[in-house]
Amino acid sequence: MSGVFERIRRHADRHGGRPAVWLASASLDPALLDPASPDPALLDPTSPDPALLDPASPDPASPGDEMTWLVALARSAGLRGDLVISNDVTPLVLDVPAGTGHVVAVCGTGSAFVASDGMSPLCRVGGCEYLGSDEGSAFDLGLRGLRASVRGLDGRAERTALADLLASETGAPAIELARTLARAPFPKSAVAALAPLVLHAWRQGDAVAARLVTDAIGELALGVRAARDAAALRPGWRLSATGGVLAGSPEFLGELAAAATRLGAASVRLITDPAMAVLATLTRLCRAQDSADVVRLLDRRIGRDVRHVDLGDPGRTVR
Repeated sequence: MSGVFERIRRHADRHGGRPAVWLASASLDPALLDPASPDPALLDPTSPDPALLDPASPDPASPGDEMTWLVALARSAGLRGDLVISNDVTPLVLDVPAGTGHVVAVCGTGSAFVASDGMSPLCRVGGCEYLGSDEGSAFDLGLRGLRASVRGLDGRAERTALADLLASETGAPAIELARTLARAPFPKSAVAALAPLVLHAWRQGDAVAARLVTDAIGELALGVRAARDAAALRPGWRLSATGGVLAGSPEFLGELAAAATRLGAASVRLITDPAMAVLATLTRLCRAQDSADVVRLLDRRIGRDVRHVDLGDPGRTVR
């Protein structure tokens, strides 16, 4: 991270501008960000193109510790400018025009949903990690597939082709694999890596895998519906979908799109590169006005879900 901040600082020095950096971290819980931040972030549109950072999730004691750590790294690298810190899903809401009803569904290793009517702060559903939510995600599919394989092998349920796929791909029978993963300190990613096998078995016509996929789509549709209702969206809203499961399986995305259409979505769009989508939005905001003005980055849709830091003022704390 220090190296990344130094590269941004060198870029800003070459262009003689004040950088605007949006740092989107999956590990930040937006519910713990201060909702009473009194001052919006004001960005200088004469600065070089803004930068987007999406760091690997560190493991601090709390989100506050993480933000303090990131601000200290940025300042120690000599970076001076505006730093905006948010959860990684938050800025994706800005990828449609203001005033547009919008739901963002994330289905990768985990799952989460956010929605806004285009004028009001975000409504959030899920995103509470695999112990509290993540239904329909790669982790959920992988865990269900592993359990279905074990149940089929020991006679508690219908046998599934998944058992042979798991053994072939991992080199261990499903029962042994389950025990090995259970001993791992952080098995989430390893379990999520089994999801493509579930989807493969589904495409090959395995009945058990088909039921698992149907259940996963049902959970994702439930999350979309809950987010839609929380934001009081009328028919005609848009759905943006992102995450490795959706990007990696057009068939799975098609099932979610059909479910969203039944819920009143006017369009469903896959965001294949969330980082570039956020960068394009931030660049557009910084170029939206002439050099005599400043760009008000934190519009009403995300104003409560971000922190702004003026890196040029060492006495100012994160707010």
